[in-house]
Amino acid sequence: MNLDDYRATFFFYAPEKNPHGWNLDLEAFGEKLSAAYPEARAQTRGEGDELRLSFWAVTDDGTEYTGYASTNGRDTVLLSDNIAESAALLTQLLREETIPTPDLVHFSSEPAVLAGIETDWRIPAGADQEKIFDELQQHVRVVEGS
Repeated sequence: MNLDDYRATFFFYAPEKNPHGWNLDLEAFGEKLSAAYPEARAQTRGEGDELRLSFWAVTDDGTEYTGYASTNGRDTVLLSDNIAESAALLTQLLREETIPTPDLVHFSSEPAVLAGIETDWRIPAGADQEKIFDELQQHVRVVEGS
């Protein structure tokens, strides 16, 4: 399996012991996406605890991001169908531009959840894009048994 091309849905979330530790502001996150990616579209849906920000963005090289952000239960950002390298770029933006507590970024993936893997992976607080990529790719290796 070529891990460079492996696509997955990644979940990024605040830790269970501090579910709203990000102080995630959905509107501000949408604005950060629009500032970083001029073609971005973000729309808030729902009300109260069910409020969710759906987003779509495209980079200059054509990489597309589709997902949502929510504060229901715990602060969460879901990124659909991306390779680890692309997910690392958006994760860095999320951590550096949106979350005031960069040491509280935990993650998993849809394949891990489907396989029943409950390990709580973390993005290192000071990690650059390459280190974030390494963490995401290591996650994929573990989940896929590579």
